[in-house]
Amino acid sequence: TMHRPSPYPVTPETQALLGSLVAQAAVALDNARLYAETTRRLEETQTLLAVGQVLSQNLPTQELMRQVAREVGRAFGADMVGAYFLDAKKEVLRAMAGYHVPKEFLQTFLENPFPISQLRLVQEAWESRKPVWTSDAVNDPRWFARELLPAGVPPHSVLFAPTPVRGEIVGGLFLVWWVAGRTFPPAELRLIEGVASQVGLALENADLARQTEEKLRETETLLSVSRALSSTLDLHPLLRHFLRQVARTIDCDSVGVWMVNPANGRLEPVVGYRVPPHLLDTIRKAQIDPEGSAFYAEGFRSRRVQVSSNVPEDPRISDSLKAGAPHRAQLFAPIVARERVIGAFIAVWWDRTREFSERELALVEAMGSQAGAAVENARLFEDNRRRLEELSVLHELSRAVTGQLDLGELVRAIYHQVGRVLDARNIVILLHDEAADELDVVLRMDDGVERPGPLRYPFGGRLVTRVLERGRPIRTDDYVEECRREGVSPVESSTRYPHWLGVPLVAGDATIGGLILRSDVQAFTSADERLLVNIAGVAALAIRSARLFDERTRAYRDLAAAQDQLIRTEKLRALGEMASGVAHDFNNLLSSILGRAQLLMRRVEDPKLRQWLQVIERAATDGARTVRRIQEFARIRRDQPFVAVDLNRVVQDALEVTQSRWQEDAESRGVTIRVTTDLTPVPSVSGDPAELREVLTNLILNAVDAMPDGGTLTLATRADETTVSLSVSDTGTGMTPDVQPLIFDPFFTTKGPSGTGLGLSITYGIVSRHGGQIRVESAEGQGTTFHLTFPVSTVEAEPPRPAALEPGAPLRCLVVDDEQSVLEVLGDVLAAGGHSAVLVADGAEAIRRFKAEPFDIVFTDLAMPGVNGWQVARAVKDQAPSVPVLLVTGWGVELSPDELRGKGIDAVLSKPVQFEDILAAVAAFGARRQD
Repeated sequence: TMHRPSPYPVTPETQALLGSLVAQAAVALDNARLYAETTRRLEETQTLLAVGQVLSQNLPTQELMRQVAREVGRAFGADMVGAYFLDAKKEVLRAMAGYHVPKEFLQTFLENPFPISQLRLVQEAWESRKPVWTSDAVNDPRWFARELLPAGVPPHSVLFAPTPVRGEIVGGLFLVWWVAGRTFPPAELRLIEGVASQVGLALENADLARQTEEKLRETETLLSVSRALSSTLDLHPLLRHFLRQVARTIDCDSVGVWMVNPANGRLEPVVGYRVPPHLLDTIRKAQIDPEGSAFYAEGFRSRRVQVSSNVPEDPRISDSLKAGAPHRAQLFAPIVARERVIGAFIAVWWDRTREFSERELALVEAMGSQAGAAVENARLFEDNRRRLEELSVLHELSRAVTGQLDLGELVRAIYHQVGRVLDARNIVILLHDEAADELDVVLRMDDGVERPGPLRYPFGGRLVTRVLERGRPIRTDDYVEECRREGVSPVESSTRYPHWLGVPLVAGDATIGGLILRSDVQAFTSADERLLVNIAGVAALAIRSARLFDERTRAYRDLAAAQDQLIRTEKLRALGEMASGVAHDFNNLLSSILGRAQLLMRRVEDPKLRQWLQVIERAATDGARTVRRIQEFARIRRDQPFVAVDLNRVVQDALEVTQSRWQEDAESRGVTIRVTTDLTPVPSVSGDPAELREVLTNLILNAVDAMPDGGTLTLATRADETTVSLSVSDTGTGMTPDVQPLIFDPFFTTKGPSGTGLGLSITYGIVSRHGGQIRVESAEGQGTTFHLTFPVSTVEAEPPRPAALEPGAPLRCLVVDDEQSVLEVLGDVLAAGGHSAVLVADGAEAIRRFKAEPFDIVFTDLAMPGVNGWQVARAVKDQAPSVPVLLVTGWGVELSPDELRGKGIDAVLSKPVQFEDILAAVAAFGARRQD
């Protein structure tokens, strides 16, 4: 309506014109309004199209949201835009992308999510599913508390639009203007709501695409795992392929498979992937007791994957496991087969945390299920293969040992067959010597190399002793600790092998030995133990047969040796009996010759005659020595009582006596004979020192003769509880097998005319007379060794020699001998010494005279017709026990001093008797009689 005072009246025409103008103005205004609306709608459409174009691109979600934020910021003229997503717990909003975010606030927004519980304005949007805004975010109580805002944030206005996906809010867009007082008309709210819906739809499509991609990736992962698990039936390569796929899928630092030990229910490491080298030894030795940690116990109970994102602070995991291999995060995935947990794979992140979605956990569980089936198949295959191999080994071992009676070859066959199925690089096979109560190591391998030389040690105090005592195996992964628990001492050379498996060798009801495997790399399993027990059963029967054969062979050999010795002894005895008669006659003749010569030498002054008498005396003495040598090899002389003798002293004396031969004579010929001794402290033996020196001297000289070009002479002594051993070895020419049986026969020699053939015969006789044994080992061109064995002494040490006695008071002597010449010589010798002698040629007459007359001493021959010397001695002692009786004989006497005293004999004088020996004996007994 227009009102203006006018002098002109308003006419109808004027009114019509004005009405027309108003109508046109109304149309123009409506057109302008429509144009503005159309322009706004166009801008909205363009914004939605721009956002739609961005959302239609095949880009990663983060980049997609960054471009959406840019388009929205441009469309609304916002100073900053932020795209946020709701976390899995639906508690906070986390930054995903932004537009024009000031650098000073960028890190704050990335690191600090928005807690929904503290943003009432956002909660309103969540409930209404509509955009919300504030014109003064700094002071609006519905927005952040001031202390929660980043420092230096200026006053600003905020518009927030939630992004829905299938009716659920999954995030939102924040638009910020760095001025306060900005208001938002309904059109802007509709536009931002439309954009948020577009974003939500795009996110839904992206989520569907992501899910499809994840499904495809999971399927490909499971296919890859399946291919890896089906690529082989060999358990360790199979598990290595599997772990490689697991590490690639969950991006872990290290991962390993642990299997349940049926014996104790604990998890033990089997295969690892990307394990740090410095932790290898610790992890190899580790065991996990599921009942000892709630973390693993829950995995076993539920058969579900367990995750710890902060292991150091997780009370479900024991401190010992944390300390052994410190790490930040861990995943424990049970491996299930036939509805039971047979193992697990454990992944760790050393220095970073790791969160898992439900989908990731489901994928890991699916991989565990695949692994369970594959591991079970591999174990079944391995069990079948192992059982087949075991049967093959047992069959081959049975074939190898059947009929094998050589213990050395048998032991090597056992080692070869064990090595086919078990780690036998450090095998030990030992047998129990019940007689010595010792363990005899018949085979010992160290890192695949056989340890040479025999080894024996006492039966008790070893871990293998417990195996033999109980007749049951012992298996341990800590050898030293197991020894401590059993109360035994560890073998020093085995302490570097923690893994130890010992089984008994049982044949029938007897445990004959043990079989031991040692390792510093891999533990032995119950299957290894079962197999070794089976092998040991077959081996024990074969070893027992070989030992029985060896014992029988040794018995036959000993029997043959004893038979040879008996034959040799009987031969020597026959020769001795023959020689003793000749020796008796010779001794009687030599007694007359020697006695007369010595008597004449006391009366003759003429030098020439004395020289002739000395020749006669020397010839008689040499003849007597020859007779004695004949008696020596025949083993019928034992003139001297046995005393305790130190064989080491005998060796030293013999070497001194023969030094001129093995050193001086050899050097004069330009050769070197090296003498070595290996003399250990030994107990004394019972014997005659002079005779034992003669034995050793003879053996040394023979050894020197056997080394014309030089060599080494070795003398050694050893001892056990009952015997003392002496060996004499040379590196000379040796002996052929046909010569060795003859060397102890009398008159056999290999030295030609220079040898008498009596040296070793005499040696044999002396050794036998000492209750000892002598044997020889020799090979042509390789030298000779004589082994002498003597029983340990039971007599006292050699008494000191008595000093020479001065002639005593004259004695009245009774002399009995059926040889008139000997009788007269004895009478003359006694008379020359100032004694009186009654000479009797008959034993019976001597007894009658002794009973009728007093005598101070009696001399009697042994072999006399009618009444012999034993009877004479017995009669004298019955009549007068204090009167000494001296036996003067040309026969050998082999009785001990105690036996002689039992027969009434106080001393023995061997024919031919020296002048001084007769008078010395009379003086000795005379002095004793005076005392």
